[in-house]
Amino acid sequence: MPSSELEDIERGLPEPGGYERLAGYMSRHPELGIFRRFGALGHENLLYYQAELSRLEVRLRFVQARDRASDNEHRKQYGRAWIRLSESAKSDDPVNSEQYNLIMSLRELMGEYRRALFYHKQTLALRRPHRKLLEDLQGWMRRPDLGDISISSCDWRTWEPNEEIENDLLTFEDSTMDEFTSLITYTVVDVYHKLLGRRIHKKGLGRENTSHPLTYSEHRHTVTYPHRTIARITRVITVSLACMLPVGAIVLLYTVEDMTMRLIVIAALTGVFSISMNVFTMATLSEIFAATAAFAAVQVVFLGAANGG
Repeated sequence: MPSSELEDIERGLPEPGGYERLAGYMSRHPELGIFRRFGALGHENLLYYQAELSRLEVRLRFVQARDRASDNEHRKQYGRAWIRLSESAKSDDPVNSEQYNLIMSLRELMGEYRRALFYHKQTLALRRPHRKLLEDLQGWMRRPDLGDISISSCDWRTWEPNEEIENDLLTFEDSTMDEFTSLITYTVVDVYHKLLGRRIHKKGLGRENTSHPLTYSEHRHTVTYPHRTIARITRVITVSLACMLPVGAIVLLYTVEDMTMRLIVIAALTGVFSISMNVFTMATLSEIFAATAAFAAVQVVFLGAANGG
């Protein structure tokens, strides 16, 4: 390697721009990996597959009926003897081999169609990015002191404010995030940062990292709140609440002596428990119903024991 190139490496490579910098930022913040779904194009592609398969199907049925009515004994047996049908591929007469060729074309096209169906379904299952995430990425790309990303090709509109395209975006972010975690991640943290966080948290490097010449500095002037840390906090809150609700219900019922008030308390606590299950977990309706019934049953059993005592 020429000495001039070695000197360039020692001084540090120039900071990347465009796709390279954007990809690096997304790799460090996977929740900001936001891409087009191309939903309409995916459906259109499936429709074209369907149209092509339908045309082949109509032609195959016609050829099968023609071969069954043929005077050629071999062609008459195509529908009952695979060996006869497969041997027709060697025939020099295109009429004899047409049914076999159609089946082979259908076999190949059906495989492509089903793969397209599967991957399109998988793509549609990916969640849309939260508006806050999209705004964060747009702001980072736009600000000269942060990403300063400039895309010159046709996909530049992907991250621009555009309602039609925003409805077609997807993210690899965890699709099992419950409403409580979503509230903390996108609303509470944002409010906290505006009121307090930006004043007490240390921002990204405000100076170049001279200890490593290949370190890029697009993260300066930013404060990062890792999603993993936020998820741990919300998990602790959720588990604590799950422990406190049953115990708190029993303590509250113990302090209430009037039977009417106890029944009202049971109804209120059961409602709170059901709502909490919906907000703090990803439980299905059947799971919420079963857990709520069990919670109500515990309170009723305590009530019966207390009255018996």
